[in-house]
Amino acid sequence: MKTGVSFYNTCRFPRNIARTSFLLCIVALFLYGVSIFSDVTNPWELPIDERILNRKDVSHIVLETRPGGFRVTLLINERFPYNYKSKSSAFYYSNIKDSKEGLELAEKLDRYLQSGFNMKIRFNGSEIYEFILDESIQ
Repeated sequence: MKTGVSFYNTCRFPRNIARTSFLLCIVALFLYGVSIFSDVTNPWELPIDERILNRKDVSHIVLETRPGGFRVTLLINERFPYNYKSKSSAFYYSNIKDSKEGLELAEKLDRYLQSGFNMKIRFNGSEIYEFILDESIQ
């Protein structure tokens, strides 16, 4: 004789939670990409006033004389897929007292970039206010 009371699907509920949480983890890894596990900095995750540069990005390092003093200017191109239609942009560092200090800074930056390391710059508009020369920047 049947009583009409049934306990249907009582054991499937924990499996659905486990499957849902597993799928959410897979989606999170897909959205955040490999940057969670790698040492390479994603340029889209940098603050708006920072940029990572290497020798491929910097085409010229120029020491300029200005009415107020001297400044070192970096002419920067975009990376490969976009550089055929882009224009060079100039970032300058103007906290220089004399031409000797400017020449030393320009040569130091050139040697650093020629060695194959990346450098990070912090800027306001087109004026650089800080160079970060760290060999661990990827």
